[in-house]
Amino acid sequence: MKGTHTTKNVFLSLTGFVPQRILLSKLIDTRPRFFEVFEGALLFADISGFTAMSEKITSLGREGAEEVTRIINAFFEPLIKMIIEWGGDIYRFGGDAILAFFPAHYNKLSAGFRSVCAARQAIDFVQKHRTAKTKAGVFKIDMHIGITRGPIFFKDLKTDFFLGGEAANKVIELADQAQAGEIIVDGGIKKEAEGLIFKRLSSEVYRYKEVGSRYRKITVPQKTVVGGQGSFAFFEQKTADLKNYVPDWLYNRIKLKPFFDQKDGEHRKTAVVFLHFAGLPYDRDPRLAASQLSNMYNLLQKLIKQYGGWLNKIDLYKDSARFLVVFGFPTAYEDYEHRAVLFAYDFFNHQEMKKIDLRIGINSGFVFAAPVGSEIRREYTVMGDAVNLAARLAARASNNTVVVSETVFDRTYGAFEYRMLGRKKYKGKKGYISAYKLLKKRQVAQKPLSRWVSESEKLIGRDKESWIFKKLIPLVRESRGQILGISGEAGMGKSRLAVEFVRMLEKAGFRIFSGDCLSYDKTLPYHPWLKILNDLFGISPTDTPSVQKRKMKRLIEKVDKKLIKWLPVVGEVLGTAFAGTKFTGFLDARAKRQKFFDIIFELFKHQMRRKPICVVIEDLQWADTVSKELINYIARNISDKKFFFLLIFRPLKSKEEFMEKKFYTEISLKELSRKETAELAGGLVNIKSLPEVFREIIINKSQGNPFYVEEIIKSFIEQGVIFEDKNGKWRFSAEVKNIAVPDNVEGVILNRIDRLDIRDKELLQTASVLGREFDGFILEGIYYDKRLLKQSLQNLKLLDLIKAEKKRGRVRYMFKHILTREVAYSTLSFAKKRDLHKAAGGFIEKKVKKRREEFIGLLSYHFYHGMDYEKALLYSVEAGEKAKKVYANKEAIEFFTRAIDSYGKLEEK
Repeated sequence: MKGTHTTKNVFLSLTGFVPQRILLSKLIDTRPRFFEVFEGALLFADISGFTAMSEKITSLGREGAEEVTRIINAFFEPLIKMIIEWGGDIYRFGGDAILAFFPAHYNKLSAGFRSVCAARQAIDFVQKHRTAKTKAGVFKIDMHIGITRGPIFFKDLKTDFFLGGEAANKVIELADQAQAGEIIVDGGIKKEAEGLIFKRLSSEVYRYKEVGSRYRKITVPQKTVVGGQGSFAFFEQKTADLKNYVPDWLYNRIKLKPFFDQKDGEHRKTAVVFLHFAGLPYDRDPRLAASQLSNMYNLLQKLIKQYGGWLNKIDLYKDSARFLVVFGFPTAYEDYEHRAVLFAYDFFNHQEMKKIDLRIGINSGFVFAAPVGSEIRREYTVMGDAVNLAARLAARASNNTVVVSETVFDRTYGAFEYRMLGRKKYKGKKGYISAYKLLKKRQVAQKPLSRWVSESEKLIGRDKESWIFKKLIPLVRESRGQILGISGEAGMGKSRLAVEFVRMLEKAGFRIFSGDCLSYDKTLPYHPWLKILNDLFGISPTDTPSVQKRKMKRLIEKVDKKLIKWLPVVGEVLGTAFAGTKFTGFLDARAKRQKFFDIIFELFKHQMRRKPICVVIEDLQWADTVSKELINYIARNISDKKFFFLLIFRPLKSKEEFMEKKFYTEISLKELSRKETAELAGGLVNIKSLPEVFREIIINKSQGNPFYVEEIIKSFIEQGVIFEDKNGKWRFSAEVKNIAVPDNVEGVILNRIDRLDIRDKELLQTASVLGREFDGFILEGIYYDKRLLKQSLQNLKLLDLIKAEKKRGRVRYMFKHILTREVAYSTLSFAKKRDLHKAAGGFIEKKVKKRREEFIGLLSYHFYHGMDYEKALLYSVEAGEKAKKVYANKEAIEFFTRAIDSYGKLEEK
């Protein structure tokens, strides 16, 4: 029975993520049609007042978006119920708006009549509850609604759904004409809504006025949740049918916890892409429109998969439809803005999009990713100022242009060319905003200019590793090939060490070939080898195809004229077409691959006759399968060659063949010591002795990670904490107690967290509330599922994210890196943080009554951050008195300050 109950809950949760039209087709096992066109009414309800609220509420920082989401959900839940009761179906939520459709064939009441009745009820509700109280003040909320009647184009995309047509665009235009509290309809709705009185505004545009004398109240039976009864097999099958309409990460979350509440959600730094498209003939030729839409959707999904994005939704605008695509959630990447622009560029320039009117807007910043709606109908979406600006950029962009914000431009101008469009005013934004038009990719990416040193000239803390490497160089020169792997987590300095090693090899007379793997395109065959092979042939990016062919042929002839007949095999990999020969025409894919491997190694052997060579491949963890096969092939053949393989990678999931060779050596990079960390930080700004307060901040925040050290120094410079004097020397200014985690560092850490199993990730986030170090029994006391706790803790220890130690019979845990704790904590919703802090305080208070003195500081901390100010006041005073008795004056001041603040919060109530 438990299995049936759990599966049923998962199924019921999934039903909320699709319209009733999709759900019913799955329940009665109808095959999805290529497209549908049905008669009905469309209703667009726009809740006004949120733009002004959003602008003012930004003073709350990240919490602002969460507060707006909470208020929107408070309105959406009853409005959804009203629409469903009147036979409506929710298509999408768009920020603070709802788009619903009312099929004509529902019951004896017309679609037009039902839609106006639902609209009346919704307006009445909003007018009765129009005061919204927030931390940033009190705001007045209103609603205006547009309704139209006509044919509705609908397409089930199998993993999503789409609604469009002339009526879809018209309903938004009608809503735009409505003032606060008004319902504006067209002639088709007026004709159907018998018994209701309208005022004519213009040709075929009317405003709902009042109920006519002939109108009698008609109660529409409330629709019940479909699928409440059934066997385990029934729910299992229907769950399988519906799960395709939500992304895998969300389905895994639903399986773990089927239900949502206002504490759900994460704060994340993302790039947001709005992609408007128009020109599809939904009404004139719906079959052609369906075909074009399918092609567009398939291309979109292919590129999203390639660049690691998430299709959040497909909704409507007054003159177009639009995709909302997010990069950086649910999986974080260090280069999320770069991925977003690459995605937009490739989509925009694809051959199939030439006949479609496109305009794209891209922005980046903090968003709140959370569910909106209710159990009956909901979406998981992103909210926040970053989303709003991306939407404005796309809406105001000229046809067939890609426009990015200044933040995206700043992060990507090294890889793309832009033209500044000037500074403009955008709705909901203070002041003028700069925008840039994307032109093209740069042939050779330029590194953004920095006013600070990007890497220390001296290699710090890697003497042992350098000694190991130096011993290998003479072996290669003696024709005893070597493979060196440099492994380590992100930011450990793998690339910096490799640069130093390459310098040594160049001095020793080696020729260097290098390539790197892409995190966002593991499906591109031979990617790390393409640059290496172009270098081998002497091919430059500006060479024409004929020049490329000539260079390839010249080298192969020089190596062995017999190999000329196999040129088509090499050209196929490099994207240079040669006419097939009688030798290549009959080769299958496997034979071609082997012949290609043989030829490439012959080319390397030719180079080795002149001087030893080194092939460097970075980020091997992202290599495609065939690239790794070529590495393994070469590794089998270099034991007696002047060949040095330098492979750089983060920890690999499995052991590769080349690692089994006797001539394989691996250097695993670890954190720098405190002394080395301080030396590195000083070297970056050429300051031998760092001020103590800054030295401690850098050491404690970075935990010896070289990349983190560099990013923290950069953040100091950006904040003006470190500045250049008139002589060009770096100086420190005023003291800084707290610094934000730099974006690049946060992306690296979040990427690790996001790769965790959902259970392990949730436990890590829960533990982050307890601080850098915490007692195991407290975590057990507040974690919702004790069965999962032991295994997840073990997983986090194996992944080196937390450490455990047992002292005096108590198990204590510690985050290995302080920044991991800070980043995990920062993603939690403020509501969830408050809930967990309060739970921790309550558990400690109950569990350790006899040892309360030992935990008094923790009780003060958790109740204060849990906003239980009465208890926070009590325990903060006690903790302050305790600190004062032992002359811990600084701590005493902090506790008494917290007590004063808690008292102030109680007075405000």
